[in-house]
Amino acid sequence: MVDNFRLAEIPLGWYTVATSKEVKPGQVLPVKYFGQELILYRTETGEARLVDAYCPHMGAHLARGKVQGDTLRCSFHGFEFGGDGRCVRTGYGKAVPRKAKLGTWPIREHNGFVFAWYHPERTQPDWDIPVLPGPKEGWTNFRTRQISVKSHPQETSENSVDVGHFVEVHGFGDSWYNGDLEVEGHLLKHAYGIDYLGGKLSLICNFKVEVHGLGYSLVRVNTPRFDANFNLLILSSPVDEDNVIVRTAVSLQNWGPRAWTYLVREAASIGLNKEVGQDAPIWEAKRYVERPILAEGDGPIAEYRRYCKQFYAQQVEVKTAKLPVVAA
Repeated sequence: MVDNFRLAEIPLGWYTVATSKEVKPGQVLPVKYFGQELILYRTETGEARLVDAYCPHMGAHLARGKVQGDTLRCSFHGFEFGGDGRCVRTGYGKAVPRKAKLGTWPIREHNGFVFAWYHPERTQPDWDIPVLPGPKEGWTNFRTRQISVKSHPQETSENSVDVGHFVEVHGFGDSWYNGDLEVEGHLLKHAYGIDYLGGKLSLICNFKVEVHGLGYSLVRVNTPRFDANFNLLILSSPVDEDNVIVRTAVSLQNWGPRAWTYLVREAASIGLNKEVGQDAPIWEAKRYVERPILAEGDGPIAEYRRYCKQFYAQQVEVKTAKLPVVAA
């Protein structure tokens, strides 16, 4: 099989490592992201923490560890680690080695997700992702689904500006841009419209997109005919350089009776996940073309790719497909 010419570096930013429901108080959950074995655990008081998977003492995998109050205890020699990763006690009851420190990862938890900050040099985050309204503000919680795909966060997030594929891949009646793309540091914003059905059965939705790095895309959707407002999340998390987990999530502003609101949210969640499922085979089979031959109607692909460059700590090493230049 030929080389697929993929992006080779994991971009820095915020990525989802679990839903909040996946890790309960006192639970230890082994996960793999960023090409590394990691441990997500929740203290008995409810704080979620993400740490390196191997004990710095003698290398035991902490998936077999236990939460004890506010610490994570290794099952090999009883070393316990606090929230800053430092060893606070050993199983021997003697002095703690000063160098015994477990690697920790910055995380945020809100809207039912646990997000981790990735930087290849393990630096602290210099921007944050938004906290969205929930049940207290008159919105449902998020309904989440996920799919594993052989792809890269830059490829999956590029769909947010690739309006041209909506009709061909998803079978929508029509699609168009509403205004220009804007970039403000780590934030990319733009808007578009879709007529899902076309013709006399026209069903128009207006979309306002916020891309907060390549792992977190927020889409605010309004359906004028039904006066319905949705928040959609497309969360692409790199397992390693070649594979991602794409989570889709839907929240709906309260709309009529509770049962009806949740039924509409479920239908929207199924539809969004179906669209990602239609994209997945294309992502898995496509090559990365560094300088694509763009046509009118493609949308701001070039602007998006310039925006992406800021999320690579080093020069991106890309095996690119070489395509012929075709005269207009």
